[in-house]
Amino acid sequence: MTTPEPSHTLVSRRRSGWLVGGLLLMAGAAVAVGVGWGWEGRGLDAAAPTPMALATAAWEAVDREDGAAARQAIRSLRERGLVGLAGVVQARLLVARGFSRPALDLLAALPADATAADDADLLRLVHLVRGEAAYRLRLYPLAEQELNAVLAATPDSVDAHRLLAAMTYDAGAIPAAIEHLEATARLAPTDPRPKRLLGLIHNDYERYPEAVEHYEESLRRSPEQADRNDVLVEMAGSLVKLHRHREALATLDKLAGGDAADLLRAECLLAIGDRGAARGIVNRILETSPDDLGALRLEGSIDLEDGNPQGAVRPLERGVAKHPKDYLVRLKLAQAYAGAGREADADAARAEAERIRALRRTFADLHQEAWARPGDADVRRRLAAMAADLDRPDLEQVWLEAAAAVEAGRKPAANRQ
Repeated sequence: MTTPEPSHTLVSRRRSGWLVGGLLLMAGAAVAVGVGWGWEGRGLDAAAPTPMALATAAWEAVDREDGAAARQAIRSLRERGLVGLAGVVQARLLVARGFSRPALDLLAALPADATAADDADLLRLVHLVRGEAAYRLRLYPLAEQELNAVLAATPDSVDAHRLLAAMTYDAGAIPAAIEHLEATARLAPTDPRPKRLLGLIHNDYERYPEAVEHYEESLRRSPEQADRNDVLVEMAGSLVKLHRHREALATLDKLAGGDAADLLRAECLLAIGDRGAARGIVNRILETSPDDLGALRLEGSIDLEDGNPQGAVRPLERGVAKHPKDYLVRLKLAQAYAGAGREADADAARAEAERIRALRRTFADLHQEAWARPGDADVRRRLAAMAADLDRPDLEQVWLEAAAAVEAGRKPAANRQ
């Protein structure tokens, strides 16, 4: 069986920052209802806000980027002698503002008795904040160590799972990323983001039925999520790959438009026999984007189905000239040449298409190897080199970054910070 090839859109979306962008919303909830600080009854003024309430207020202030309110809550915690909790909240404020290194320094400088071992809940929060800071600094071994410490004490920590999902995804360790994303989705049943990323992963690895299920669940959780249009386009693309063209059209009907959606719509219309409508969409796209690969390829396909191979040559030759490493446009061009009686040109185009196909097959095999070997930096560097050969600098950068993330995980403990 041929190894599935990751889709051409893999790279532009291989970013996990949005997954952890709302981390504090979950962490704040953990402080409010899940941690159970156990400070009630320590002689605090019953009429004043509890430490838990102050911590929650600080977390929520950071969520809404209200630095003044967060600092006020930190001062109130210090006035009560809760130096450890105040320091952790301040460190988290620093992380949220992009000062992760100072946050690590602040946590390291806290007095030992401020984070005493008997305050297990506070220690878990220290590990969580340190883990997020390390992740944002790409100190992956330290981040993994801290977040695993959180999970050892609290296996259902949604924040630890979320950060580990982002980190393993960045490193191209897909099985581990899926494991943490599934946990995040289970523990945060209203959050659409883990299901959206699970859909993206399965789409990229051509596991289209699973991709559609994850996308549908993400949209069920949040029909009007910020990435709604992207999710709908990706889901429609998966449906097209499954030849479920009418379902794809129904999905695309929920969108206002855009070239990516319109190309998928044209492809669906062509598949169900409405070549005229498909051609109209393609012509509109080429008016403003004359080098669009998908539109050029689809125009050639429509001409071929219309029995006009000579007409198909022009857009397909332009597609090859502008996108020389694309397999499908060369294959279509070979078909057009053959139909137009240009056998020598057809043979040459077919041979080059097969060479590109073999290169892509090797590229796909390496993706599966990277999936199976999450700690192998060399296979990720080989993927980067092959991406360069395929004229995909975006993919090259993704896999170079993934290799760097894996290499960071090999550093001796003494060098991790």
